[in-house]
Amino acid sequence: MLTVADIMTDEVFTIRSSAKVTQAIALMQAKNVRSLIVEKAVKGGAYGIVTERDIVYKVMAESADPLHVMVCEVMKSPCITVEATSSLLDLAKLLRAASIQRAPVVNSGELVGTVSITDIIRQTDVTDIELPLGWAEKVETALRHKRLCWGDDCQLEEEREVAVEVLAELQPELNNRPKVSSAQSRK
Repeated sequence: MLTVADIMTDEVFTIRSSAKVTQAIALMQAKNVRSLIVEKAVKGGAYGIVTERDIVYKVMAESADPLHVMVCEVMKSPCITVEATSSLLDLAKLLRAASIQRAPVVNSGELVGTVSITDIIRQTDVTDIELPLGWAEKVETALRHKRLCWGDDCQLEEEREVAVEVLAELQPELNNRPKVSSAQSRK
């Protein structure tokens, strides 16, 4: 089973909380990253995180001057961290519960990497995912029984409604199906 350590990015870019937002923007651009981990202000303190979204929403959208705004004014702190030994399922649940897209990875309290929802998707082996029996037929039947709509907007709305209905029908099956390992399913 994969753990966070298996999929994380171990090259971490950090910044001090006292840095100016312009420095954070320059570092993000230079390293081509979407977030920076904010170093602990004191030993035993908490890590923070500053993201592109934080900068756009809290600085740019407020017409604040990034030359005069410090990272500590826009960062999230303390930020949620994840242990390197956590499972991907636990990671996905943590990210969902906190409504975040990325988190610093720690091992015994020390920063060892970062992980994001993108890392989960990139490292997921979709050949190991088994859909419920009859899934394709249920989708096809649901699509066939929906009335046609000729307008572009209506067609998209119609498809969305069909998808929601199909997922609602399948949810009990997905939750109650027995777990089958990859080795068992290939026999």
